[in-house]
Amino acid sequence: MAVFDTSGEYTAQVIEVVSQIPSGRVMTYGDVAWVFGRPGARAVGMVMRYHGSGLPWWRVLRAGGHPPTGHEDAARSHYEDEGTPLLPADTPAGYRVDLERAAWTPDD
Repeated sequence: MAVFDTSGEYTAQVIEVVSQIPSGRVMTYGDVAWVFGRPGARAVGMVMRYHGSGLPWWRVLRAGGHPPTGHEDAARSHYEDEGTPLLPADTPAGYRVDLERAAWTPDD
């Protein structure tokens, strides 16, 4: 099993993309990875885990628009403050982000 190195160029690229996501908009972990032309949702998740506290972490979601695990309540507060479109969901959090309306790419 390979160990993921959260230092270096990949980390810097993830931080750069995440820092650009506008208020009220979101990207999935996988979408952030594809900005660099390769899959790597888990690698993006690791970068966010170790380096994301100073970033708008709530704007990076799991597939399907689900907020970061364990941070659903804090994320919802940010979504409401920013006007991020939400949908009801049959999950413990009770909501998910409406990706159709809120998804963002650096080309937008």
